[in-house]
Amino acid sequence: MKKQSGYVLHQTIVNNEPVVVIATMESDNPKTGNMVQIWFLLENHAPHLAVKSGLDAKTVCIDCVFASGNGCYVRTYQAPLSVWNAWKRGNYSSLLPHQYADVFTGRKIRFGAYGNPSIMPVSMVKAIASVSSGYTGYFHDWKTNPYASEYAKYFMASTETESSYRLAKSLNYRVFHASPVKPEGMQECLNTLQDTACINCNLCNGLTKSRAPSIWIDPHGSGKDKAIAAALSSVN
Repeated sequence: MKKQSGYVLHQTIVNNEPVVVIATMESDNPKTGNMVQIWFLLENHAPHLAVKSGLDAKTVCIDCVFASGNGCYVRTYQAPLSVWNAWKRGNYSSLLPHQYADVFTGRKIRFGAYGNPSIMPVSMVKAIASVSSGYTGYFHDWKTNPYASEYAKYFMASTETESSYRLAKSLNYRVFHASPVKPEGMQECLNTLQDTACINCNLCNGLTKSRAPSIWIDPHGSGKDKAIAAALSSVN
């Protein structure tokens, strides 16, 4: 099949809002390296405007305390908006499950360049992961998603506060903890520790490596101060 710059993987409804799932095939993100990036975007609202209105927290970013401009490092007016605009222009055609091997074999996958990858059906996650050469993923709705234990096989449970970290660990999930306070026994993210790109690390892949440590990162980006305040709160 003819290769494209990106594909529509899935369309669904989250809290009455249409959501589109898009995979883009090339990335110049120095933190991740050239991984396939999978985006979860509202169909009817540009991502930066969804953040401004707070709609992101009710749909693609459910249960993230950093949503709605509260500390998320993702600049939604940049890459997410570019992908959303390209989709609106009709640049991405649909990719069917029987085509996954043609597109994803030998590639490293980042499930969730923006948004909760648990919006994607578990069967789709499994199918893409099975033909890839590695993947990373993080989901925030692990407390409320009825299939959280299935998603946790592939994705890290994102936590920010002390209480959410303790709860995720009690459920035996591997955790990606964004907080100025590093819990004992956690591995600092190798990107911040020694500038290792995600494509060369692959530690953030849920219970695929069940004996691997959970990962900690200090909040960063333009929303760092808000993220620190949220992480140190008693909420969540």
